[in-house]
Amino acid sequence: TDGNEMEETLQAPKSIEEVIVNGENNQVEFKPALVYNFSTGRGGIGIKAIIARAICGFLNTNGGLLFIGVSDGGEVQGLSHDFSISGAKGPKDFFLLEFDHMLKHFLPFSIRSNVSGDFYKVGDKEIFVVSVSPSKRRPIFLNAQEGKEFYVRGQASTLKIVDVEEIAHYCLAKWGTG
Repeated sequence: TDGNEMEETLQAPKSIEEVIVNGENNQVEFKPALVYNFSTGRGGIGIKAIIARAICGFLNTNGGLLFIGVSDGGEVQGLSHDFSISGAKGPKDFFLLEFDHMLKHFLPFSIRSNVSGDFYKVGDKEIFVVSVSPSKRRPIFLNAQEGKEFYVRGQASTLKIVDVEEIAHYCLAKWGTG
């Protein structure tokens, strides 16, 4: 990719701003950062795990939009915190590499066609909007530290389902018996 492509940021259509104003729901989730940990002031894989869980939940439910750079309360914070730890790399290149790393680390490769993202400008701040289409044929499990985990999207949060029987019932109801 040439450097010029990475510097382009799409102006957010009014519909994106309206989605933010309407808040989180079954198909909308806000996260303040991809890598930046506000507690430590540094990057951390734990933050990426939170993003991966949200994507996994959308994959296993009805899909959705994940806004990175927006607080839980719907305040557009932008990506300056993530960009601040990019080091010598260009901030957007750094962000996209970290996003790809997060997908590769936590989710199966087969979901790549279900997940896409773009940078958008809302006012004078940049955000990253991830569009997730639902998995059509099978459940998607998160590669977590302790093994595989299963997530679905609730009304305004991502829910971890741990009971094997519940996971089986959910999967059969959603994807059938094949």
